Amino acid sequence: MDSFFEQNYNSVDLAEMWTVIDWNKRRAGEKGFLKKTLEKNKVNSVFESSLGDGCDSIYLIKEGFDVTSNDLDFEFIKKAKENARKENIKLNVTSFDWRELGKHFDEKSFDSVLCLGNSLTYLFKKDNQLKVLKEFYDLIKKNGILIIDERNYQYFLDKRKEILEGNFNYSKNFVYCGNTVLAFPVEITEEKVVMQYIDNKRKKKAKLILYPFKKGELQALLKETGFNEIQVFSDYKKGFNPEADFYAYVCTK
Repeated sequence: MDSFFEQNYNSVDLAEMWTVIDWNKRRAGEKGFLKKTLEKNKVNSVFESSLGDGCDSIYLIKEGFDVTSNDLDFEFIKKAKENARKENIKLNVTSFDWRELGKHFDEKSFDSVLCLGNSLTYLFKKDNQLKVLKEFYDLIKKNGILIIDERNYQYFLDKRKEILEGNFNYSKNFVYCGNTVLAFPVEITEEKVVMQYIDNKRKKKAKLILYPFKKGELQALLKETGFNEIQVFSDYKKGFNPEADFYAYVCTK
């Protein structure tokens, strides 16, 4: 089996850069979207598939949800645990390949699965993307939900020339990623987007190589997986807006 991370990146520097993210501003940007969506769907148990720095898991635990948090990157797990200790929170962390979740959990183990932070775009092959979505689907109880998001990559593809000339439009008003670290694309093709991250304060640089879902592509994969209902949100507002920074999909089993 090929490596889960199909492209390499410097997780040590990225994990350190993520310390500048303002969690309060991120919560303010989403205006309660995550908590309200989980509560509306009567969710208690949550599998957060991509823990990252712990922002969402720690928040949800504080709000009373039963959260299992997963990540494969040791540097981010370490950073998340440090953040959890500061908040007097105990994380329940697993480190499983998404494609093999069925080996570690029973079917219908959770009310909800989260795949946030644009995380599915680490996978470049359609068969891997579908395999992961099917694993997520199997984890969810009947009438449970998957919440998954993606950047507006169609904007990247449509405006690649002007973006690569330095005119990258990202509002930071919704999925807030901080102001200290600069993030912008340095390569855009139909097959990949290379994001450059620069932390001038720490004199650090890092890159992420991501798969750019085209308009409607992720939604089609979700339908192929078998989700009964898929609601689209543009920067946390219901409906499709071609100018949005991010899209989130609330998918009911």
